[in-house]
Formats: sequence, C-alpha cells, structure tokens
Amino acid sequence: MVEKRSGCRRFFIEKGIGLGHRRLSIIDLDTGDQPMFSNDGNIVLVYNGEIYNFPEIRADLEKEGVHFATHSDTEVVIEGYKYYGIKDLLDKAEGMFAFALYDRKNEKVFIARDKFGEKPLYYFQDEEKFVFASELKAIEHIIPHKKINLTALNLFLSLSYIPAPYTIYEGVYKLEAGHFFEISLGGVIEKYRYYNLSHKLKEWEPYKSFEDACGHLETLLTESVQKRMIADVPVGSFLSGGIDSSIITCLMAKVSGQKVKTFSIGFRQKDYDESKRAEIIARHIDADHSVEYLDYHDVVDHIDEILHHFDEPFGDSSAIPSFYVAKVAAEKVKVVLTGDCADELFAGYDKYLGSYYSKKYNILPRFIKKWISKTVNSLPYNQYTNSILRRVKKVIQNSETDHFEMHYRYMCMGFNEKERNKLVNSSFFEDIRPIIHKIYHSFDEKTDMEKGFYTDLNLVLEGDMLVKVDRMCMKNSLEARVPFLDSKIVEAAYTMPLHYKLKGRNKKYILKKTFENLLPKKTLKFRKKGFGTPVDYWFNNELKEDLDTLLSTETLKKQQIFNIEYIDDLVKAHRAGKQSNKSKLWNLYVFQKWYFKNNMSDSS
Repeated sequence: MVEKRSGCRRFFIEKGIGLGHRRLSIIDLDTGDQPMFSNDGNIVLVYNGEIYNFPEIRADLEKEGVHFATHSDTEVVIEGYKYYGIKDLLDKAEGMFAFALYDRKNEKVFIARDKFGEKPLYYFQDEEKFVFASELKAIEHIIPHKKINLTALNLFLSLSYIPAPYTIYEGVYKLEAGHFFEISLGGVIEKYRYYNLSHKLKEWEPYKSFEDACGHLETLLTESVQKRMIADVPVGSFLSGGIDSSIITCLMAKVSGQKVKTFSIGFRQKDYDESKRAEIIARHIDADHSVEYLDYHDVVDHIDEILHHFDEPFGDSSAIPSFYVAKVAAEKVKVVLTGDCADELFAGYDKYLGSYYSKKYNILPRFIKKWISKTVNSLPYNQYTNSILRRVKKVIQNSETDHFEMHYRYMCMGFNEKERNKLVNSSFFEDIRPIIHKIYHSFDEKTDMEKGFYTDLNLVLEGDMLVKVDRMCMKNSLEARVPFLDSKIVEAAYTMPLHYKLKGRNKKYILKKTFENLLPKKTLKFRKKGFGTPVDYWFNNELKEDLDTLLSTETLKKQQIFNIEYIDDLVKAHRAGKQSNKSKLWNLYVFQKWYFKNNMSDSS
C-alpha cells in the first residue's frame, strides 16, 4: 500500500515493513517521487541524497539492455541493485546518500550509508522491531526509556560532537559511513563494511613526481566539481574567502562558463568578519555575490533554534554562522558546493603543523631543547605573545609524548581526560581513549601523521564538519555538496607523501601550487580563519543570565551529573580573564540546553 500525504510525503506499508519519505526535489522534479518502485514492482526504495556519477552508471546499464522510465538517480539505484547486487552497486556509487531498499521477492531489506558519512542514518532495534530514519527526532519517541549514553556523553564533552556509531541516547545508533545492513524478514540482521580506505589504497601506485600529483589532482577536482553541478535547480557556492571554498568557486566558474552565485556572511564587529576576503574572489570571477552582515546581538535570538536542529548535543559553535549563510543561499538556490574536507586531506589544520614541529623539536640535541624551554618559560604573557607562546609550549609538551597521545590531545577541543575526570561525577565517567586509539591504529601500515589524518577523516569530518553543514543546510531546505569528498580525491590525497602537503610552515602546499593560477595571488597567503563566533562576548552579555541559570548550584544538584565546584571554578576563571574556557563552557551550555529541552530530568 502506498499512501500519499501533504506535499511530497509518501508512505509504503507491507508485511510489517514501513517506508516513508519526504522529498527535497533536485533532479527530475516531476517523476522522482518516492517510495519508488522498479518496473516489475519487486523493488521498493526510499533514498536521501544524490549519486553524482549516476549518468555513467545509467549509461553502463543501458548498454546491457536496461530501460529507464525516469531521469532520476533514484531509479539508477533500483536498476543498479537489480543488475549488480548491493555490494557492487555501493562500490560504484559516488555520492552522498542514505537509503533503504526492499527486495520483495527475496524478502530482504538493505539499509546503506555513503562512503564518508555525508548523509545521516540513525537506527534503533530491540527484540520486536528495527527502526531507522535520517533524523534522530524521528525515532526518539519509540525509545521505551530515554537514557543518556555515557560513552556518547564523554565523547561529546571532550570532542564537542558525538561520532558514529554513538548517539546521545542509549540504544540508538548511527550507521557508520561506508556500511550497510542486510535484514531478512525472518529476523536475521547483518552489518557489512563495503568501503575501506586502507584496502583501497593498496590499488594505488605512488606518484612519480610532485608535478604528476598536481596534474592528477587538478583533473580529479575539476571532474568532481562538474559532477556536483548537475541539477535541475539553481546551484551556487559558499564562499568564505579561504583557499578551499575559493578553489571550488573558481572551478565552478571555469567549468560552467557562467556567473556563479556565491554566498557569504560577515559580522559587523570586525574581529570575526571574513567578508572582505570573499569579495576579492567574487570580483575575480565576476560572481553574483550575496553577503549578509550579522550583529552579535541579533544572532543570539536563533541559537536555541539552531541547537535544537541537531537533535543531540553538538558543540561546534561555527554551526551558527553556517546556519545564516545557508539561510542567505536558500533564497536564491537549492544546491550549494562547499570547500569542506580539504583540511583533512591536505594537512590544513594548525595541529598538523604542531605535530610536524614537535617531531622536529624532538630530534634536537638535549642542551638546545633545554635552552628553548627555559627561554619560553621566562617570557611574559600579554596580548601580543599569548597565542604564540601557547603554541610553542604545546609543541614542546607534545614532543615528549608518542604521536597518538599528541593527536588525541589536539582532538580534545573541550575537556581533556584529566579535566573530564574532575568535571563529571564518577558514575558518569568513561575512558574514550580506546575508541580513538582503535581508529588511529586501523591505519597501521601508514606513518604517524597519516594515521592522524585518517583519524580526523573518520571522526572530525564525519562527526563534526559534515554534520554541521548538512543539518544547517537541511534546516533551510538547501542541499550541500562537497567536491573534495570524491573517493578518488580522498584516495589520491592519502597516496601523496607528507612533504607534498606540508612545506615548512606552508600547509596544503600541493593544493595551493596546483591552483595558484586560478586564484588571485594575494589570496594564497591568507591565514586560515574559519567561521569564528563571539562566544566570549555572548557569555558576558546576552547569554550570561542563561549560562548562570543552566550552571547554577541548584540546577547541577538536581542533575547529579557534574562536579559543582569544578564548574564554578571554570566560570570564575573565565570571567576573571585568568584563562579562556569558552570551548568548555560552550559544550556545557549546549549539553544543558539539550538536556532540559528534551526533559531528560524526567527520564533519569
């Protein structure tokens, strides 16, 4: 039975199976509705996302005599499954997706997620049912007794996000990237991994030269941008002015030969404003550029709405400007391309440089290290030296530990292990190090730095960056596409030696050299900023009362999760200017907002 409700909502129900879908139409607007059936009615599919290489897969199938009734990539998934089977189809599919496919003849359901986790998929199972959805809020009401998953809580407090397979709720999980479920109607449920980067890299030959790698990267990224511009609706780009979004935007102009619609935001307060950088690129390619200037005071009004859309605690405060740039873009386009993922692939973060220098520092003679350490410790802290001294001290401290421990410290943007032990009451504490350690060492045939890149690809990218962009865009009925996350580009990047990516203090070196003639020269020297947010300002002004209430002794006593004295010390030290605890306090603020919004005090 198929039931159609308002808008693009449709449902399929049969033999204890229910599939539902609400569509944001991007390709084949008229005939791509779901659930979609195969011509013989044997296959039923609900599908969220896009297969970018569906024209090639479709052409291959047509050569084999397969006929198509629509121009939709959804039908390509159905016919691809019928011809290739689930595993080979997923191997071939290049895109972002989560889908459920019901094979009525063989009485099996396949539930799959894309290779890198661009699209979400949550699930809950007990002895009676298996429930899945693309949003956590869609299934949380069926949880018998909502309880906090302690592993997820500890991951969030340290990392500022909750990576797969965990969610904040006990018993509810995220399907990991590159995995699928095979569920038989008889009740047997099997989970398989279909994409393994470590295994894929064995198929690649090392690059013969730096120039060879540059040429290949240019070809791959140009093709990736072309594929991701395919749509039956207007397409634009997020343009921050940073190197990554600038390259993507300039390639869009080059391959399309048309004006690109670009979108940026800026803050009226200059400390966090990057709009001038974006305007340089927009003028360079004569883009149709839209920029909206925000005020610290105005933004606060939407924070609750933004946090609520993640369905669980999410502590990356750059979600706030991401929401606004998506809101601006959604007024003119339905699809945007972004510059995400380049940092994880081409060593774009300061922590990679820090790791690199820590290793270099470690091989210095002992007397030189002793002199450097003594000099650094004797220098006074002030507004000019604070940032530099903090980085140098971190390099020195990290040189004394192994690389995993160093990388783990960099990953803990919130509370580190010792701090978390003081923060939460003993019954709530869990050691998360083994989780990260396992991912780090699943790439053991590579160098320490490459293990760090791989860990970030699996945790930071999937759990933070992609979540932020997807949720904030979906909130505004906008689809975000990530050209750097093409599997061929990812595999190529991991085949390149480290010195292609880091040259002295120059991060993402190969990316800059490959596309240096595409961009204005001065943009290549811009220092990475990213989406900054004035959390400090808010906690001392508009959010001060809210923070004080959420972290009050009375509130914390009722919860019995956190150490009251430790939190009190954090707040006092921050407000006295003794130390910056904004990331820690933001994580606590976000968690408390989620906790009370979802009435978790009633579930405890």
